[in-house]
Amino acid sequence: MSDYTPPNNPTRLDRFVRRLYPGLTQGALEKLLRGKKILVDDKPAKSSTRVNTEEQVRILVDLALYATNSTGHIKREIDVTDKDLAWIESIIIWEDDQMIALNKPQGLAVQGGTGTKRHIDAIMKAYNPEVRLVHRIDKDTSGVLVMAKTVPMAQYLTNLFSDHGVQKTYRAIVEGNVRPAQGTITLPIGKEMVGNKEKMVVDGPHAKPAETQYMLRKKLGSYFCVVDCWPRSGRTHQIRVHLSASGWPIVGDYKYGATEKGLSLHLHAYQLSFPLPDGGKMVIMAPLSEHMRATMHEFGADPDKLEHS
Repeated sequence: MSDYTPPNNPTRLDRFVRRLYPGLTQGALEKLLRGKKILVDDKPAKSSTRVNTEEQVRILVDLALYATNSTGHIKREIDVTDKDLAWIESIIIWEDDQMIALNKPQGLAVQGGTGTKRHIDAIMKAYNPEVRLVHRIDKDTSGVLVMAKTVPMAQYLTNLFSDHGVQKTYRAIVEGNVRPAQGTITLPIGKEMVGNKEKMVVDGPHAKPAETQYMLRKKLGSYFCVVDCWPRSGRTHQIRVHLSASGWPIVGDYKYGATEKGLSLHLHAYQLSFPLPDGGKMVIMAPLSEHMRATMHEFGADPDKLEHS
C-alpha cells in the first residue's frame, strides 16, 4: 500500500496515477478503480475525479505489477527506431539515479496528441520505461526538460513544479527595443475566444494574476533584443503574452504579434533551479538552441559569451 499527495493544481486522477506509472494502461487503471484498489481519501473514485493537495491518493496494490515495462513492446507500440534512441541520448544534459534532463529541441512536442506520433514522452519510454514526465514546455519552445526516474522523485518534482518551487529562467529574442532594461510585468492573463480560436489575452474577463520579471541581456542591431525572463506564476503562454503586450513580441511568435516572417519561435528554457529532497540544490542549464544561436551570429553577437556573462 502506498499513499501519494497530488499537486496543488486540480488534476484528473487517471493522469496523476499514470504520470507516476507511465506503463500502466488506461484499461488496467479503470479495472483497478472498479475493484476499489485506488482510493481518494479512503473512498472509491473515478478516472475523472479531480484531486489536489487537500486529498490523499491511496494505492492498495503494487502498480508496477500492472504496468507494461517491456522496452521492446513500447518500441513496437510507438514505432521508436534505434536512430531515435541514439538521438535522445545525444540531447541528455544531466542524468543521475533519480532524474534525467534533456535539452529539448524547438518544434518537438513533449507529449502526443491528435496527429502527433513522434514526441519526447514516447521516445523516452522506449529509452527508459521508468522515466516519468513531471512538467512540460511548449512544442515550439526549446530548452530544459526534467523527468524523474523513480516514483518518489516523480511525486516530489510534480509537487515542486505545481507549487512554483522551481526557479525558471527563459531566454528570448524579441522584436522591438526593450525599455526599461529590466522590470516586472504584472498584466493578468486569461484564455478567451478570439475569432474562432482560443487565445491567451491580457485583461480579459477570465484573466488571472500573472507576473514575469525580465532583463535585457543584449541588443541585436537596431530592432532585436535578447531578453531573460523569470515567470513568477504559471499561466499558459505567460512569457509570450507578457512580452507581446509590452510591445516586444518574441521572434517567430506569430500567434502573439511577431512580424518578421519565416522564423521559428525564439524562446528557450535556459535554466531550472530547485531544491533537492536531501537539502541540496540542483541547477540545470541547457545550451541555447541552434536557431537562436544562428540569429545572434547573424548580428555579430557571440552566444557563448552571453551565456557565461
